[in-house]
Amino acid sequence: MPSPAQPTRIDGPSLLSWARRCVSVLERRREEINELNVFPVPDADTGSNMAATMAAALAAAEHAAAGPSQSGAAPGAHDIAIALAAGAVRGARGNSGTVLSQVLRALAEAAAPGGFGGEHVQKALDTAVKHVDRAIADPVEGTILTVLRQAAVAAGRRDPANLVDVIAAASEAARQALDRTPSQLPALREAGVVDAGGAGLVLLLDALLDEVSGEAPDEPDLHVTASAPEGPELEVMFLIDVAADRMDEYRATMHALGNSLVIAGEGGERHMTHIHSAEAGAVIEAALDYGRPENIRIEVIDEVPAGGRKAPARSLLAVAPTGPISDLFASAGATPVGPDGDVVGSILGAIAGIPGDGEVLLLPNGLVGNRELIQVELAAQAGGHSITILPTATLANGLAAVAVHDPTIPLAVDAYAMSEASAGMRTATLGAAPGAGLTAAGPCAKGDVLATVGGDILVVADTVAEALTRTVELMLRSGGELVTVLLGTGVDPESTTALRRRLRDIAPGVDVTAYAADGIAELAQIGVE
Repeated sequence: MPSPAQPTRIDGPSLLSWARRCVSVLERRREEINELNVFPVPDADTGSNMAATMAAALAAAEHAAAGPSQSGAAPGAHDIAIALAAGAVRGARGNSGTVLSQVLRALAEAAAPGGFGGEHVQKALDTAVKHVDRAIADPVEGTILTVLRQAAVAAGRRDPANLVDVIAAASEAARQALDRTPSQLPALREAGVVDAGGAGLVLLLDALLDEVSGEAPDEPDLHVTASAPEGPELEVMFLIDVAADRMDEYRATMHALGNSLVIAGEGGERHMTHIHSAEAGAVIEAALDYGRPENIRIEVIDEVPAGGRKAPARSLLAVAPTGPISDLFASAGATPVGPDGDVVGSILGAIAGIPGDGEVLLLPNGLVGNRELIQVELAAQAGGHSITILPTATLANGLAAVAVHDPTIPLAVDAYAMSEASAGMRTATLGAAPGAGLTAAGPCAKGDVLATVGGDILVVADTVAEALTRTVELMLRSGGELVTVLLGTGVDPESTTALRRRLRDIAPGVDVTAYAADGIAELAQIGVE
């Protein structure tokens, strides 16, 4: 729970104050952001467009704040948020201004009459990702969309009761994502800059954190962090007294020597410095120019064992409806992810809890579209994760793959074995006919059970039990030793009784395994291997 000193809601005056902060910081760093603008068109106007758009939003909000709300009371957070969005949409300038207007639009849609709590901030960020993704005709990772998505994922993993913690998590994740944008876009990497739109978003999130916590984060360096020299990376920590008028110079000096730099003040001139660098000696030597380092601690990060490179952890994610079928995947060692709502965000949320060097295997199970899979892969890479997406077209294929999963063998071998197991399972689906018609298997009436194999309707039956029996019998003509049946919501488990009885007569060596799979779109899924 948040401490009594921390706010639990953002009210109207606070939201208006945040908007003023945003206009101020965007205007102050406008030219710097303009210089970063090398993608998609190097027209050097991202900073100007974001500043102008935010100024238009503020003007509308100031006007709304000067008058009563629709209820006659003083305008609250909901009224101010709506005014910000309206002003931004009307006054949007350029691509970056249009994207910013969609972020403010999401803020308005998440607003509540009593102000913004942590849950409203989480909803606003999630909604903003959807709006921005739809607004951009050809979404590319390494842009403001990447930064926004990582901020939303990080915020969503925090306790919504702690408003400050939610915003702090979003702010920090956005900074980290911004620092990685050059690795995703060659244009940024060649120019030695981070994404301009993403930089503007980081400034806005930092301003929000300052508004709710009263502690302004250090303004981000908007250029690429210098690569650390080759060799084992070291974590260096020490206390040092640095004069206030030399802090900016000290921070810039340390920043050039490594990464993951944190300089935390204890009060007065005393600061704790934390940095990752392959040159610990150079760090300490440079620090001596500003003061005397004390309590020095140096540790090796991710030390490589004598036998070779340390094998990264491997995690298995399976998209599956919540219920018995997701429990089945969990019992097999996979982390289930629900397909409802923002499935991309759900998958990325699960990935965010995996160590940065961890390997991820994803079983989409036919529940995630190609566009969403592209977003997942690019965003996972932006978060520093290696992801392998396996070709599991149905839940039955996913179960076949997870059955042979072995995290102790090399990733490529594990993925190959799982893909082979998935491909080796022939599948069929049972669904209700939406209306009367003529199919390849004969005429059907509305409500009849249709069995589809490879896109073709092969069986028309009156009941699920009849369709199961006839479909499996046809599929076994090509061989098979195991039949897996996933029964959809409301389908009687006894529907497999006739199938088992029939197989005892015609194929006594074939085993049948049935599972409840509440939540699947079909009446049943069938797998034969």
